[in-house]
Amino acid sequence: MTNPAFNTLKLFVTATGLATDDILLPEEFALRQNYPNPFNPVTTIQYNLPDDAHVSMVVYDIMGRQVRTLVNDVQSAGYRTVKWNATNEMGQPVSAGMYFYVLKADDFTQIRKMVLLK
Repeated sequence: MTNPAFNTLKLFVTATGLATDDILLPEEFALRQNYPNPFNPVTTIQYNLPDDAHVSMVVYDIMGRQVRTLVNDVQSAGYRTVKWNATNEMGQPVSAGMYFYVLKADDFTQIRKMVLLK
């Protein structure tokens, strides 16, 4: 025997898309420490963009020579991730050692160091 109360129960589900105002954006520019660190053979770098900006991220060796450009583009605000596979601009593996990565976005600049172990 069925309960008549259950026959009158109706369930309404409404699905809506998220408006861009509902998406959480970072409040300030930030460059995170790469992980893992030390690394071999790939490392991940995260950074935050509170506003749309022209972003440049470049890896330098301990002597200050440019090794690899990871990002050079206009990007929209948000949480970003880039990976580096320890290769130079020509795709050749680089030596073990300390490297620096520099994030520039608008007037923001930050530098962090990372270590490649082989």
